[in-house]
Formats: sequence, structure tokens, C-alpha cells
Amino acid sequence: MNPKVEETDSSALLGLAGGIGGQSVFVNISGQIKKAGIALGNIEIKAMDPSFSSNSQTNSSTTNSAGRFYLSISTGFQSLQFSDAGTIVNILLQVTPFSATVLSLDNSGYQIQSLDVYNLDTEAPLYLELSVPYDGLLIDNGNFSLISGGFAFTFSEDIEMPSNQTLWVAENFLVNPSITLLSPSISKNNVQIMINNGDFTAFTPYTITLNTGIKSVTGKIVKPITIQFAVGGLFL
Repeated sequence: MNPKVEETDSSALLGLAGGIGGQSVFVNISGQIKKAGIALGNIEIKAMDPSFSSNSQTNSSTTNSAGRFYLSISTGFQSLQFSDAGTIVNILLQVTPFSATVLSLDNSGYQIQSLDVYNLDTEAPLYLELSVPYDGLLIDNGNFSLISGGFAFTFSEDIEMPSNQTLWVAENFLVNPSITLLSPSISKNNVQIMINNGDFTAFTPYTITLNTGIKSVTGKIVKPITIQFAVGGLFL
């Protein structure tokens, strides 16, 4: 399955590839690198345009344990590159002063998600990060165990316990096409939501959208994100 490339923060000015008045400006950008939904930590990613250099900013970055990187690049069309155990991956971005969009990624086994653009003099936003082990995969009999026990979400911090767990799931975990979501199990930074396996339809793509009602005990929230997987031929 080729996962849909995710774009971030929409803006009425998305069409402005450059800066104000068509002039490129430098911005900070942050995002997550994932492989099949799992965050890739300790991966070096770099902007291929070396024109910007500053003691306090950088055009190369090593991802943290949540797979997040921080770069300083100019607006316009920008190429990023990283290597994972010898596999070189190239990304083409369209960057404006307000948003970033992934235009292409030359290896469908990887994802670039949760992108953010912010001013050079602004502190990087802090989010509750997420890993999902089946994001972008084709689920069939061979790997159905990934979801047969329910949807599993691993966050970068411990989750704040919701007062009404049923309502919390209904408002913050949206599945399309719809399937029945049962009671969640929340243990520190892990959330497991039981499902009815019989609800799945073979040869069907599914999306799960997570909303900002998911918070950590320290107050961080999840940046809204859509997870995608497809169900192939199943014999349940």
C-alpha cells in the first residue's frame, strides 16, 4: 500500500511557495520521520540547500526518540534527505511562512508527518507524539495480529486519564469506514482500543483520525493526524 502523503497546517496562503511578495524567507520547520508508523529516532536528516548557516540554527538535524527533527530552511520548494541503515530517502517539500506540504517521498515505506513551520525567533512547539505499528500497511491474514487485538497507540508521554473513556474514544478516535470501538485500556503512554474484528471489510482502505482531546499528564496535546491502512483478503 502506498500511504497518502500527509500535509500539515492548511492556510489560505498555501499557494505562496515563497515568502511575502514572492521573496524567500528563512523559517524553522519540524516534523516526524516514521517507518510503517513507527517513529525513527537517531536518524540524521538534512536540507539539501546549504545556503543558510547560523550559530543558533541548522540545516541538518538528528531525530529524537519520537522521530522528530528541527531544521532551518528557506521557503519555496525544498529537498530533504535522510538515511536509514543505508537506505537513502528523499523528500520534496513546499514551504511557506505558514505551512509545509510533502509533495513527494521516494520510498513509500516511510512517512513524514506532523509538520510545523514557525519563525526563527519562536520556540519549537511541543506535541504529544505518536507511533502506530500498522500505519501505511496492507493488513491481511499474514499480519492481521497487528490489529486483531485492537488498535494500539504508543505516545511519547503518559496519557491523562479521561473522566469519560467512552466519550473520549468517540470524540478523539474517528474510524472511516466506521467500525465499533469498544472500551479502551490506558496504561501510562499506551492506549489499546478493543474492536469487533467482524466489522472489517476485505479489500478496503481505512483511516483513523486522532483529535486534540488526547493529552499527556504534562498538558501536551496530539497534533491532529490521520493514520491510514488497508485491509486485504481476510478469512476470519
